[in-house]
Amino acid sequence: MRQAAGLRFLDFCAEEADAAKVIDRFLEVIKLFGFEVSAGGAWVGVGGTRVHRFYFNNWPSDWLELYLANGFFEIDPILMETRRRMTPFLWSEIGDARSFTVEGRVVLDAAKAYGWSEVMGIPIHGPAGYQGLVSLASLNSVSMSKTERALLHTMALAVHDRAHASIGLGESTRPPIHLTPREAECMRWVIAGKTDAEIGIILGIATATAHYHVEQVKKKAGTRGRSEAVALLVLAGTV
Repeated sequence: MRQAAGLRFLDFCAEEADAAKVIDRFLEVIKLFGFEVSAGGAWVGVGGTRVHRFYFNNWPSDWLELYLANGFFEIDPILMETRRRMTPFLWSEIGDARSFTVEGRVVLDAAKAYGWSEVMGIPIHGPAGYQGLVSLASLNSVSMSKTERALLHTMALAVHDRAHASIGLGESTRPPIHLTPREAECMRWVIAGKTDAEIGIILGIATATAHYHVEQVKKKAGTRGRSEAVALLVLAGTV
């Protein structure tokens, strides 16, 4: 039943154009695997420069308030593990991981006191320092086969990609960056590693014009460097 429902979700995700409906279906299907809630999002940068975007989040409001009020975002072992892993993992599997620092134990203890029994983290990594995570949580113990675990991984990647492609979906710590068509073209080639001169040749414009468009994007993004601007645009799904 679980596997059939998961496969139907993937078909639905491929056919449905409305990202909000895809997310709603995902949140329903994961219940069959034993997970009551889920959150999906991404971030770029580290420490105080980190900027994040939540695509969806149906964790209980009282837990979210506790999580944010105590600054758990900066010390959460799940997030720490996400940065260094490529494949899904369960909270119960990383008790001895090096990310479980003294501070990380505080998050673990608070989560256990709240009643969380299991959390599954599904890391997502992209260009320009883009890091994402789909987390699934349950108040009860969870068991699944290797096939079901792989299916959840695929489902999470599918819902993440659909949400990321929907500009303006969810909540962000920054307002959206609106680019002109020419600015977007230039930045796509910046992402590809092209210089202003190369962008000018590709687009049939002067080097100075290509440079001007890139500088305008940096101003809109409020950044000094191209790489930082690219990272913010990738996070927003703008390019």
